[in-house]
Amino acid sequence: MSLNQVVLWLAIALAAWYFAGARLNRRRANQLARAVYHAMEPVGSRASIRPVGSSAFHIEVDRPARGLRSVQILCLLEARDFPLAWLWLRLRGYRDRFVVKAELEQPPGRARDLRDDPSAGRELGLRRLAALRLQPDSPHVHLAFAVGAGEEDDLARAFGWLGRLARGESEDD
Repeated sequence: MSLNQVVLWLAIALAAWYFAGARLNRRRANQLARAVYHAMEPVGSRASIRPVGSSAFHIEVDRPARGLRSVQILCLLEARDFPLAWLWLRLRGYRDRFVVKAELEQPPGRARDLRDDPSAGRELGLRRLAALRLQPDSPHVHLAFAVGAGEEDDLARAFGWLGRLARGESEDD
């Protein structure tokens, strides 16, 4: 096999991977958006969703629940359309990631960074907690966590905790 043939087959394989990965990301984005829709009752009702490029989407809660002024959710999908980046990140445990930023009606009295607290993820019931900050400045809550396939129920746990925090029912306030 000549070098030209190898390059041609490699280009075909990368193009096929790109299109297959982009299709998988669209399907996964739809699946995650539905999961957010079904889990969002504790943080509000009605939401606006918009795509951000081909590997992310942004949700803004139009009617935040009692105790919340605003809630924004960013979902960053795995790089399924780029094989080298996908493999690199997958080997390091990266999955689809949610970043939730919320502004409370009653901000926390002091700043707390719970990212390095190993019990924080267990208390929230999140399997892949990446960041959790409570602060008196806006946004009052910054929560980041990853969701692998079959772990979509973590969305309900995260939103439930945020709703309890906003209503003053959580010891983390």
